Amino acid sequence: MDGHERRQLPRWQVKREAKVWLPQTQEFGLCFVEDINLKGLRASFNKRLPQEQTLKLSLVLEDNSDFMKIEAQIPWFKEEQGRWVYGLSFSKIMEWDKDKIYQYINTYCYDQIKGKWWA
Repeated sequence: MDGHERRQLPRWQVKREAKVWLPQTQEFGLCFVEDINLKGLRASFNKRLPQEQTLKLSLVLEDNSDFMKIEAQIPWFKEEQGRWVYGLSFSKIMEWDKDKIYQYINTYCYDQIKGKWWA
């Protein structure tokens, strides 16, 4: 990596647990969403994800929410303190799932948004 920031939108710090379904492995699990925006997220897992060009996954950000079906590219990953941390760039996500992410950001990142836009 060249060290230059390539994101077009800011990532909002979340640091919350989420449920994940990986159809490639037919497994449910948990991940820890570190940060998120409408174009991607950074999440850590307790094991390595399948090494594929495009990762298909279903994600539940909140207990009372439905699964979001997402396809994502993995521009980078690393092992850190016994966990696998991934940068996921959404390549396919439905508009109503983007709305869920938007509401999630508004709920859990309001102070960050307020500080960034009204500082």
